[in-house]
Amino acid sequence: MKRTLILGLILTVMLFSSCSKSYEDSMSSATELIKSEQYVEALELFDNAVNKAETASERIMANIEAGNLSSKYLHDLEKAEAYYKATIADVGNYSQNDLHDLAQQALGAQANMAAVDMYKIMLEKFSTSSDAIVLEYELAEVYHKNVRDLRKAIETYTEIYSQYPNTEQAPKALFSVGYIYANELAENDSAVKYYSLFLEKYPDHEMAPSVDFELKYLGKSLEEIPELQHLLQKTS
Repeated sequence: MKRTLILGLILTVMLFSSCSKSYEDSMSSATELIKSEQYVEALELFDNAVNKAETASERIMANIEAGNLSSKYLHDLEKAEAYYKATIADVGNYSQNDLHDLAQQALGAQANMAAVDMYKIMLEKFSTSSDAIVLEYELAEVYHKNVRDLRKAIETYTEIYSQYPNTEQAPKALFSVGYIYANELAENDSAVKYYSLFLEKYPDHEMAPSVDFELKYLGKSLEEIPELQHLLQKTS
């Protein structure tokens, strides 16, 4: 019983000590605890820093550090997502570049849905920017390669082609739609439709030979593709 009481007292003292620290002390102490692999204790200090922050920039930084710790050391992607999503409340005055940088940091911490939300904010806030098409293409790539929401990726890629057919991103988006249908969803009829549309609209594009190849061997196994036999022989 005494040991339990003593442990409880120690924990209470430690909790009070961490909560009494200032923002700066919490951030620096958390960094030192990470070096000694005391990750849970470091996260508590980052939480305290969030609460003690006096500015939006301070809160954002504390949430970023907490998110990165959660992802890299605690392997808790749900927490990482929550911390990065918490930054969104404070990005009202962020420039496009600052928001883009934050979205990239979120992706680095595998806070993928937080990154999606940040891209949506950018597309709404900076819709007239010359980079709007680039941002939308990056969002499609996030759906495709990070979130792995293939239907949403197709929707976003298709929107890019439909709205911006003469841009650099349009043929790449159209190719991606065909590729997803052919190689990730195994919906060959849809793949033929979009690959054929690609060749109709962009016959001289550098990716046209790849589309021709995809159409030629759509639905076939690697063993059924003569051009790849030498590669298979090298690996056997």
